[in-house]
Amino acid sequence: MSLQRKQIIMNEIAFWKKNNLLPEHYCDFLLALYAQGESQADEHTEKASHALLAKKRKYDLILYTIVGLITVVLLASLFVVTTAVIIPIFAVAIVIFSFLFMAVKLVKNKSIMAPLLFVFSALLLLGLSFKVWDVYFVDYPLVLIGLILGNCLLWLFSGLLMKLVYFSISGVLGLLMIIGYFVFY
Repeated sequence: MSLQRKQIIMNEIAFWKKNNLLPEHYCDFLLALYAQGESQADEHTEKASHALLAKKRKYDLILYTIVGLITVVLLASLFVVTTAVIIPIFAVAIVIFSFLFMAVKLVKNKSIMAPLLFVFSALLLLGLSFKVWDVYFVDYPLVLIGLILGNCLLWLFSGLLMKLVYFSISGVLGLLMIIGYFVFY
């Protein structure tokens, strides 16, 4: 077995040991087996696993930043672009579906990126709702209330279905604000 392949396996075993995925004595046995009795293997493996984790965190941070910037740019384009309004509407719709598709794939891995994609999709959908109302139904305030109500119900349903507390709370608070608007207006 090549040295690089052994190192990858030893890094994985060290990761399992660190995160208690296997009992410690199993990991120690496997590390000793792959290190072929070398005592420096634990130190080297630990350093390598820290390097891999740092690299993964850096990659994740860059990915989170890019997704956040895409969301901010698209939200800004919804309200800045006034001449060719259909372009940002379609761009936002495509990005919403892309984010949701990626989030559904990432939910299986229990990645932190999945909830972020759900939140960014919800924000983009809310912005898209405001833009559609502003362009096509600006004379009908009840349509705006209906769109906001639809967003709140979608958040509430999504929160209950996916067990995401922040979506459930957002949906309930939005519904309460709409009810409060009708009661006190």
